[in-house]
Amino acid sequence: MSIESPPSWPVVDPPPFLPAPRRRWPFALFVAVVLALAGAGAAYAWLNPGLFIPPAGRNAAEADAGANDSAVMTDLLAAQQKTADDLGAIDRTIADQQEQLKAIVSQLAELSSKIDALKSPAPQPPVAPSPFPGPTVARPSASVPPVAPAPAARVVPKQKKPPRAATPTGPISVGGAPLNAPPDAPVR
Repeated sequence: MSIESPPSWPVVDPPPFLPAPRRRWPFALFVAVVLALAGAGAAYAWLNPGLFIPPAGRNAAEADAGANDSAVMTDLLAAQQKTADDLGAIDRTIADQQEQLKAIVSQLAELSSKIDALKSPAPQPPVAPSPFPGPTVARPSASVPPVAPAPAARVVPKQKKPPRAATPTGPISVGGAPLNAPPDAPVR
């Protein structure tokens, strides 16, 4: 046998190792469109939750709301009445406090006028003899001179301090710089 192939056989190229590339872009486009539509549908359902809740639950809630309205109204009226009572009590308290404040202000004005009267020395009215005679008292003999009434107390004002002697001042340095004043310059 010989190793050579017979010449009658046709010469065929061997098949390639890699298959021919397929066109995948239509499939990728289809998947992208499906995902976009699914996302849009999910967003719409998220923003409108009433699509999946049956309306029967809402009707039952509306029927209960009619029954609750009367209870809520009574509660609101009671709260309104309580608030009105509280406001009335606060108004009375404020009126009482204003009356007390007026009384205190009048007392304070009265006290300040009394203090002013005590601070300023008022002239003493002369002592007038009483119009009715009192009990008779034995008068001492004529050899004893009559005793004069005690003089009224005089308020002596405090002495003022003598004015301080003016100290002579010379040129003044501002900012710490030395002054160039001649030694024989007159002091101001």
